[in-house]
Amino acid sequence: GIWEWNVVTHKIRWDAAMFRIYGITPTEDGFIPYHVWADAVWPEDLAQQEALLQGVVRHGGRGAREFRIRRASDGACRQIEAVETAHPDKRGGAEWVLGTNLDVTARKQAESEILRLNADLERRVVERTAQLEMANNELEAFSYSVSHDLRAPLRAIDGFSQMAIEDCSPLLPAEGRRYLDQISNGARRMGLLIDDLLTFSRLSRVPLTKREVNTKELVEEVLKELAGERAGRGIEIKLGDLPACSGEPALLKQVWINLLSNALKYTRKRKAAVVEIGCKRQERENVYFVRDNGAGFDMRYAEKLFGVFQRQHRAEDYEGTGVGLAIVQRIVLRHGGCVWAEAELERGATFYFTLGGETIS
Repeated sequence: GIWEWNVVTHKIRWDAAMFRIYGITPTEDGFIPYHVWADAVWPEDLAQQEALLQGVVRHGGRGAREFRIRRASDGACRQIEAVETAHPDKRGGAEWVLGTNLDVTARKQAESEILRLNADLERRVVERTAQLEMANNELEAFSYSVSHDLRAPLRAIDGFSQMAIEDCSPLLPAEGRRYLDQISNGARRMGLLIDDLLTFSRLSRVPLTKREVNTKELVEEVLKELAGERAGRGIEIKLGDLPACSGEPALLKQVWINLLSNALKYTRKRKAAVVEIGCKRQERENVYFVRDNGAGFDMRYAEKLFGVFQRQHRAEDYEGTGVGLAIVQRIVLRHGGCVWAEAELERGATFYFTLGGETIS
């Protein structure tokens, strides 16, 4: 709304928008007495607003202020943002003042709501942080318990089973020896599960210190470590161009170990096994992959691949704990990337992963 005030007569003239803002029935000529405005101003704000307005009148120039009014039509409190400019007389004061009023109630309410939401968010962050710290402490205690308290009885089960097989074998029937072998194998498998679970649980606590990693050298190092899994097999390794990346070297090495171990394992029944390692550009991002011509899997169950203890093949056919790909996914997600797979039963599988869009040529 626009208004003008004759300082000499103390009469104020409003346009239609001013009457609408203040909830007052418009007059025919638009003029209102000064007290109509003063009566509308919130009592606690009036003295300050009159002082500011009189300052503009005495010294001329321009002023800006905010105050509250009580709207006459419904008694609602409205927030007003006012700006006025004094038109000077010959003495340097003001002969009349021209100004505007802007109803900023909705904006102030929005600002207040934002402040409330921010305070609530900060409170929730503090609460969630405390809960997370508690959960991490419980996980640490659980990991310690698993690492120390469960290993001892497992070692005892495995050890005594082996002793019974070695020392009492002549006294046992074949079925008894088979039972003891199964007990021993089960204990060892439980040990491997514990190791993989501990690795999985510790991944979120390993500091992520990224640096430039020579991917090709890292993969060649992993292939050397896995040489025993290739011994005596007719397997072709195709190593393509692998650009450098940014990441935590030890964690990225674990990704390659798990993916390549799987490729070697699931091509075991192929006379001419092929494992291809490479990288392609996709939407300005490096996508690394490991492809094999092994057992593959049914894509209908692909969403289960990266879950803990989720397996696509029987343990009797291919050993494993079902944690390896879950570890891969957690490491890749910590780097800000993603991992996925494509496969077909008995026609191989390809695993892809990115590292958060960070590419190094």
